[in-house]
Amino acid sequence: MRDDDALWNPTAEGDAELRRLRALLAPYAVAGRGIGEWPPKRIAPPRRRRGFAAVLAAALAASLLLYAGYAYRFGWSEGRPWQVDLAGAARHPLAPGGVLETGARESLNVAVARIGRIELSPRSRLRLLETRSGRHRVSLDDGHLRARIWAPPGYFGVDEGAAEVVDLGCDFEVWKNADGRGRVYVRSGWVVYRLGAEEILLPSGFAIDFAGGRATTPLRPEATAAFAQAVHEFEQALDAGDESAAGVAVLSERVAATADDADAFTLLSLLTRHPALARSALYPRLATALGLSAADSAHRDAWIAGDHAAIDAWWRRISRQPKHWWWNWSDALP
Repeated sequence: MRDDDALWNPTAEGDAELRRLRALLAPYAVAGRGIGEWPPKRIAPPRRRRGFAAVLAAALAASLLLYAGYAYRFGWSEGRPWQVDLAGAARHPLAPGGVLETGARESLNVAVARIGRIELSPRSRLRLLETRSGRHRVSLDDGHLRARIWAPPGYFGVDEGAAEVVDLGCDFEVWKNADGRGRVYVRSGWVVYRLGAEEILLPSGFAIDFAGGRATTPLRPEATAAFAQAVHEFEQALDAGDESAAGVAVLSERVAATADDADAFTLLSLLTRHPALARSALYPRLATALGLSAADSAHRDAWIAGDHAAIDAWWRRISRQPKHWWWNWSDALP
């Protein structure tokens, strides 16, 4: 390569024809830059990556917001008083050990920490036993209360001496006389009635009566008088002794004959508390109420033997299980 060759050296003169072509192409020439003079190329991140980062940031912010809301709603310092509202009067606190009593025409509205409220009816007496995050307990000595709670299972309970009504996220009522007799009715959700080692689950629309250290089988208030009486006599026979006695068999036939499909939970409760009753007419009647077949002899034998898996298989046929407490969010509304 020669330095005077205009083909390789742009500073060389070249011949007349080359100079003419160079003049014609000059407007389209690119200005030369030295090494390192070119600016670095900026590569924009892919749009998909930017979108994912935005979604991730939003999800993180939402999680933090939910956590903060959860901690605020369900957190409560130990012993912190509850607020009590009396119509036409200022608020006043109710501390652990404190007692509320209402007159003949007086009712009170009590804030249960931040998880719900209690409506205390006239002629009632309520005591606050303890309050802290995750555990709030009261005692109804006499009268009537309605508790509307939206919280995880076990956060709220009503102490009844030897027994306890434990909220599983619901709206329920408790009545109690000074002699210890009373009733629990669930308007929405579930409660569990704990009496020693025994636990009785009670769903929406069912009630139990309690007295003298025992509780009845859950019943619908709308159940027929014939069915309610049959269940009552059946329970008396069971309390008296042998579940396999001839009298119990006759009474189970009466319970099955007077039951409606809507009474399935009563039948399920009886069979759960007394698995040997699956030999009786209660088992096929419950199968019909749940839309199941009673011809599965293996399942029936397993139930009689007290097999938890066999019993649980039919419990799962009950709609809205107790663990779904968050579905009952409307219970927290005023």
